[in-house]
Amino acid sequence: MIKPSYLQAGDKIGVISTSNFTEESYINQLLDILKSWQLEPVLGKTIGPRAGSFAGPDELRKNDLQEMLDNDAIKAILQTTGGYGIFRIIDQVSFRNYKYKPKWIVGYSDTTFLHSHLQGSLGTASIQATMAADLEAGYEEASWESLRKALFGEELSYTIKTHPLNRAGVAEGILVGGTASILCNAKGTFSEVNTNGNILFLEEVGEKHFRLDSYIMSLKKAGKFKYLKGLIIGHLTDILEDEPPFGMTPEEIIHNAVKELDFPVCFGFPAGHSSPNLALKFGIPVRLQVTTSGSTIRFME
Repeated sequence: MIKPSYLQAGDKIGVISTSNFTEESYINQLLDILKSWQLEPVLGKTIGPRAGSFAGPDELRKNDLQEMLDNDAIKAILQTTGGYGIFRIIDQVSFRNYKYKPKWIVGYSDTTFLHSHLQGSLGTASIQATMAADLEAGYEEASWESLRKALFGEELSYTIKTHPLNRAGVAEGILVGGTASILCNAKGTFSEVNTNGNILFLEEVGEKHFRLDSYIMSLKKAGKFKYLKGLIIGHLTDILEDEPPFGMTPEEIIHNAVKELDFPVCFGFPAGHSSPNLALKFGIPVRLQVTTSGSTIRFME
């Protein structure tokens, strides 16, 4: 995997909305945070416009991402929110210049499609982390501090408490993943995630139990669990019960899908559509250790 250069004080950082529209107040708070890190934020053309739920029409969002990718002065690109929209434009974006001059791309949710494309098609690392839209719930220090550490190349490791459905073990591999539903949408495209020999992170939001099960079973039937080294489950946020009840909790749905496979599984990692949303560097080797007393994830660089 290719690792972009880490940031330094004074670097320019792009701020764009390739998916949904983001309220101005959250953008302003984001700019204050970035300036406190001694970075120079550069607003894209998608900050402000709105077309339905999108941050402008497809052409504008595609061109904004393209310009940020091609601008060598921009050292990282932050998405301001998730939602939906990258799927509509990804095949129209050229990564020719980016391939030779990669930069960190940051976001989660719909940005999963971009992460998966970068790792699967280009072999480039990226960062899943908190975004401007998360500021609606207030400033979460752990989330933003983890993003700062990830961008500036400081040591990144996490230790979390145990979970009753964890499966103990130790694994090393490249971390990939994101939102389960987005990874399902990417199947059969050039942006499809490659899980073979890797460690997979999954999270989800706002689905019924049966729909979550359909995503997990779809990934399983596509062979995405067969050659995994390890599995990390993040926030499963607002997963609603079915009527009649599905019969398994969200965690049990995932546990049931991988119970016959032999790799460590860590439930309850604090990343995804809840708080805190700790930064994860996709495309970077990690060491996952799951024990009866807790789990540790350490990025090996």
